[in-house]
Amino acid sequence: MKKVRQIAIRALAVALVGLIAAPLFAQVPPHLRDYPLATRKASGDLVGPMFNGWIKNPDNSVTMIFGFVNRNREEIVDIPLGPNNFIEPAMFDGAQPTHFPVYSRRGFIGIQERGVFAVTVPPEMAGTEVIWTLKHEGYSYSIPGRATSTAYEMSAGEQALGSLNPTIRFDMDGEVSIDRQGFYAESITASVGKPVTLTAYAQDRGNRSDYEELEQTIFPLGTEWIMHRGPARPDFSSEKITGRDRAKANEGMSDWTTVQTEATFWEAGEYIIRLRVDNFEAPDSKFDNQCCWSNAYIPVTVTP
Repeated sequence: MKKVRQIAIRALAVALVGLIAAPLFAQVPPHLRDYPLATRKASGDLVGPMFNGWIKNPDNSVTMIFGFVNRNREEIVDIPLGPNNFIEPAMFDGAQPTHFPVYSRRGFIGIQERGVFAVTVPPEMAGTEVIWTLKHEGYSYSIPGRATSTAYEMSAGEQALGSLNPTIRFDMDGEVSIDRQGFYAESITASVGKPVTLTAYAQDRGNRSDYEELEQTIFPLGTEWIMHRGPARPDFSSEKITGRDRAKANEGMSDWTTVQTEATFWEAGEYIIRLRVDNFEAPDSKFDNQCCWSNAYIPVTVTP
């Protein structure tokens, strides 16, 4: 009798769950009802903005960091700035990418591209939400960047073993980047089909002096050239290098590393090329943990 009662109670519980779940399911928009279990499409799927976190700066301004996810298995998506790709308030619009490659990474990151760009909200606008909207293939997603949750708060300081964002320069006497927001170099000109050399200089800023257990004082940097905006993806002679200049790193040299590639553009127009420099070879620096890399950007005008 006791066993029969247990079975009856379990059956009632299942029925109640069904009664509750059915109305909730009906409230979900039709195109999202099967989303969690849906197979990723080769093309025609969504591209969504992502808010990666925020950093409070010494002057009480706030830097908000954004990335994206392209759910397509194969389709590389381009969404021009405008009604399908915009940021509000409008004063921050224009920093975002228009080119969304397909990524397939292991672990927690998966298909995400993190830390693509950042915007800084001045102290007098404290509490302002920065909202990035992307629309593609009938999908529309808006992600708010807000400095309200400590779960999304990040640090620009030293990591557990002294890692810091690397430094990037395009001119040894010019401006430097040590964060995701970076800076824009002076525009250069190129011609369709003719390679143009892109040059930068990078340096590891990590503080290893307090960590005697580390065999290296400097870890080799990784670099990647990425199309941020433009009408057609260019070819790069050296697109991505992981752990470049290992010999220098092992010798403990802190000299600047020359970062260079040849870019060949196949369509005229206005481009922005992003350079990401990382020190993921260090034990306390990983893409998953939003540390440690810096961005810098090169505008390129390509003529016929």
